[in-house]
Amino acid sequence: MNEQLVNALIAALREQTAAQREQTEAINRLAESNVALSDVIIQSLAADDDIEITSLGDDQPRLPESKNEGVICRPENCVTGSPCRSR
Repeated sequence: MNEQLVNALIAALREQTAAQREQTEAINRLAESNVALSDVIIQSLAADDDIEITSLGDDQPRLPESKNEGVICRPENCVTGSPCRSR
């Protein structure tokens, strides 16, 4: 590669890195917002006398019934794309 192409590549990589940092910051803000929203929903539900807040208590939730039955449900092996349900 000649020097001009190398400089253009370096500039493009710097721009890409900056964009990825901004994207990561936005994702983190969204995650924090989701946690805050979840807390508000849980507090709202807990305020209702008719609704009992419970936990599944299953440390190893499993995938919904499918061809992958018996596979431990973890994000890295998710095949459903939907929230996991305990079995």
